[in-house]
Amino acid sequence: MNGIDISIKGWDDGEYVEQKLEETDRWVIHTADEVSITLGGATIKLKQQPKALNATRMGVGACLWEGELLLAAYLCAQPTYRYIGANVIELGSGPGLVGLLLAKIGAKCLITDIAKVLPLIRDNVEFNDLAVERLGSGSAAVEELEWGSPGYVSEVRRLALAKYDYVLAADCCYIDNEGASPSTAHFIRTCAMLVSGGSPKCRCLVSFELRAAAVKATFLSEAARRFRKVLRVPVAQLPRGCQVEHIELYELSDVITEGDLDGSEEIGVVGELAGGGLLETGEGME
Repeated sequence: MNGIDISIKGWDDGEYVEQKLEETDRWVIHTADEVSITLGGATIKLKQQPKALNATRMGVGACLWEGELLLAAYLCAQPTYRYIGANVIELGSGPGLVGLLLAKIGAKCLITDIAKVLPLIRDNVEFNDLAVERLGSGSAAVEELEWGSPGYVSEVRRLALAKYDYVLAADCCYIDNEGASPSTAHFIRTCAMLVSGGSPKCRCLVSFELRAAAVKATFLSEAARRFRKVLRVPVAQLPRGCQVEHIELYELSDVITEGDLDGSEEIGVVGELAGGGLLETGEGME
C-alpha cells in the first residue's frame, strides 16, 4: 500500500536508522522500534517490540500489521468530525494504532488486547499523551479482553454497557496448527454482543489480511450466523493507495440476537457494500 505517511526508527545491521517509507513494507515495519503514522491530519507514534514477535513472547501484538493500517486509512478517509465525542472500542489492537488515532481526532476510545500486550499499549497511550482528555483531542483507556477465555462473555456484557458507536478490529482471525480458526467464533460473538448493546448507529468494521482460505471461510460463516448483513467494502471504495486485494474490510450489522440463535436456521446475507446497499447478495458464504 502507499499514500500513508509512515516513518520508522530502529536498528538495521547494527546501525540506527530513521527512514520514511514510500509504501508499506511489513518486513521493514517489523524491524522498527518506533513507527510514526500521519492520517486524517493526526500523527500517532507507536512503540513496537519487534524482538517479541515470537509466539512464546508477546506474539503478533508486538508490531503493526497492514490490516490495521488499511482500517485506519479507511476511517480517516471518512468525514473525521464523526469521531469527535464518539465512543469507540478496538479489539485485539496490538500496538493500538486505530484507537489512538481516533482518540487523537477526538473520540473516547477503549483499546483492548490480551494481557501480555497491554504494557505496550499503555506505553503508546502515554507516548501520545492520550491518557487524559485534552482540548482538541479525546482520550484512550486500556483493558484486557480475550475472547474465548473463561468468563469472557460476562466481560463483554459489561463492556457493552458503554454503548459504543464504533466496534473496530484488524487482523484478529488466525489459523492454528490444525488448519482451523477456532477463536473466530468467539471473536464474532464478541463483535455481535458489543454491536447489540451499542448505540443505535453503532458500526462494526473488521479488516484482515488474506493468509489462509480457512480463516476467511470461518469468518464469513460465523459472521453470517450472528449478523443479518455481512458486507465487504469494495476495493474501489478504499482510499487510493490502499486499493489492494490481499486485505479485505467488512462491515457487520443487524445482529441476530442470542435468543434468535437457539434452534434457528437463519443465515445472514453476505455481499458487497455499495452506497449503503448491496451489490451482490446471497445466503450464507460467498
